[in-house]
Formats: sequence, structure tokens, C-alpha cells
Amino acid sequence: MSQDRYIRQEIFEPIGPEGQRRVSSAAVAVIGCGALGTNIANNLARSGVGRIRIVDRDVVELDNLQRQVLFDEEDVRLRMPKAVAAVSHLRTANSSIALEAEVAEVSSANIESLIEGFDLVLDGTDNVDARLVLNDACLKRRVPYVFGGAVASQGMTMVVVADQTPCFRCLIAERLAPGTAPTAATAGILHSTTAVVASLQCTSALRLLAGDWAPTDVLVCVDVWEHELTRMHVPRRPDCPACVRREFEFLAARPERRTVPVAGTSSVRLWANGPLSLARLSEAWRGKGEVVANPWLVSLRVGGHEIIVFADGRGMVNGVAEPVAAQGLFEKYVDPWIA
Repeated sequence: MSQDRYIRQEIFEPIGPEGQRRVSSAAVAVIGCGALGTNIANNLARSGVGRIRIVDRDVVELDNLQRQVLFDEEDVRLRMPKAVAAVSHLRTANSSIALEAEVAEVSSANIESLIEGFDLVLDGTDNVDARLVLNDACLKRRVPYVFGGAVASQGMTMVVVADQTPCFRCLIAERLAPGTAPTAATAGILHSTTAVVASLQCTSALRLLAGDWAPTDVLVCVDVWEHELTRMHVPRRPDCPACVRREFEFLAARPERRTVPVAGTSSVRLWANGPLSLARLSEAWRGKGEVVANPWLVSLRVGGHEIIVFADGRGMVNGVAEPVAAQGLFEKYVDPWIA
């Protein structure tokens, strides 16, 4: 394929031919493939990043289509995992790069293996717990990390590099209590917010990969509704347990398999009580409701609810907000088929 694909980017002087060669030989992991992650992955793939791994735990939902640019209504109908759908669409945009999908929930148990061998990590997550684990892992592995967050009309981004910059824990000193921080589900979100924040993150990524980045303590904040962009200096905390003392408590913590209501929705996340065969479960559910199965999950719509079970044992019940009700549906439709 002609190298003219990236010519408009290559003739931008700060990148140039050598910078583009570095970009094209780089490997980048995108953790989270929602509104930020789809915009990030789309930008990186079209910029020619040589290898991109996309990690996400969820399936494509109808309300994602307002802002998550790599998905369509067919992905919703087929209950496609976001990471898989994103890779599928990106392959039609750039067939010359390596694209990988990982359908997984990021935790202290798997994050190091997910970012191993990558030159850079971009944050497309939507919760503080995942970012605390990601921050620890990137600092421990000394992999540069581009943080990004967005809600309503506001967003922020910052580059984290071990020994050179403040880190996410310098910005967020303590783990927030569940439900105390606004989310897209509780405060809403504009597509333009995530598009701007992701673009800023990808510009930082290009600078890092092309060799045109210098250490900084700047946090860039944007409010797209008010057309405001500000730069704040985030001092590196002299007692930061992560980037100063290199004590990675969130990475060391054992993952919890909790039953958790999703804030602002009628959905609950939970885990099966043992190993499952998706094929066996799909067969067992035949005739009980509308079943959709693919290599990564099986879904059952019954009685106004949807039960989704992933290959790794994770589950989601849509149409209920109470954990007890979700567990009851799992006990009825899932537990009898545990091996």
C-alpha cells in the first residue's frame, strides 16, 4: 500500500518522516472502548500506529451510539463486545496495522499482562478504580500513560511518565466512595466532550511516540459548552505512594468479584458462581426467550430483563437496579448450568 496514506501527517514538521516511522513501529494499548476509547482508537489507527490493543469489558448498547463512534445498530443487535466491534470496524479503515481485541474487565490480576510489550497506554476507562490500577501498573512497568476523563461538557487529560511527571494519584489522592463522582449515566455527556478530550490525548500520544514531548506537570481541562480550555499545574506530591514511594497498593490488592449496581441505570454487574460453557448455556436457554450467542457471550431476553454471561464468568443483568433481584435471576437462569 502506498506510503502516501500518512503524508499529511508526515509533512507536519514536528512529526516528519522519522516521527512517522516511530509512530508506525509503535505499540499502543487502549484501555476502555467507550466514548473516549472509540475516539482514541479511531485516531490512532488512522494515524498509523503499528499495533493497537483494545481492551473493554462491555457489549455495545443502543445509547452508546450517540457518542461511541466505532459502533452501529448491527453491533447492538448482535450483542457484540465493544473491543471486538471496534477492531472489526477499524480493520476496514486501515488494513496495514495490527489490531487486537481483548474482552476483559481490567483488574489488578490482569492489567500487567494486558500492557506488557506496549510502548504507551491510553486511558479510555470510565471509573476511578480502573484508573488507580492502571496508574499503578504503568508506573511499575514504566510505560507512559495518557490519562483522560470526561463527563457532561467537561473533560481533562494529563500525561503520566514514571520519574518525570506527577501521576493520577497526585491528582486524585484517595479512592472515592462509590456513587460520589458524577458519571455519564448520572450527569449525561456530550459527544463533543469526549471527541475533544480524546483528540487531546491522541495528540499527546503522537508527541510521545514521535519523540517531540518534554516532561510537564500540566493538566489540560476543557468545557466544550462554554468554549473554555485551561491549563492547571498539578504538583508531584512529595509523599505520593505511587510515583514517589513506588508502593502500588491498588495493583497489589486482590480483585473483588462484587455484585455492583451500575450508577444511573437499571443494570447490575455480577459473577457466575462457577465455570460455565457458553454453548451449554445457550442450548439450555433455547425456548425460554430471545437468545443471542457469539464466541464471547450469550444473552437471554426474558420477562423484560436481559441476562448476559461472558466467557470469563462475568455477568450483567439489565432491567433491574437491585443486586438481590439480579442475583435471583442468575440463580434461576445461570446457576443450574454451572459445571
